[in-house]
Amino acid sequence: MIDQKLEKGYAVEYLIFDVKPDLIDKFIEMDHDHWTLFLKDQPGFVSKELWVNRSKPGEVTAVICWHTMEEWKAIPLEKLIETDRRFTELFGPENFQLVKADHLANERYKVREYRITV
Repeated sequence: MIDQKLEKGYAVEYLIFDVKPDLIDKFIEMDHDHWTLFLKDQPGFVSKELWVNRSKPGEVTAVICWHTMEEWKAIPLEKLIETDRRFTELFGPENFQLVKADHLANERYKVREYRITV
């Protein structure tokens, strides 16, 4: 079991997407291949999770944790724009939409984690 108390907390990026329901698996794979592999090489990256809402077909939530807000915000904007452009071009802009970037209105921090390991 993991019981981790985070003294300063991790900055949390919280994104909600609307994806064509029949393309969820493709979205998850392409998100990994483009976004996750890009983000994991950025200073301060801690983790990323994707959640699927079975009550709302097509809703995918990305939760990304960073050591600090400063490290997260230090990613060069041009790199983010280029990664987004490539992902959107390959997946198809008609197949998904970012509907909420909750971290823009709410500054969230992960301060403790309990996890059972199997």
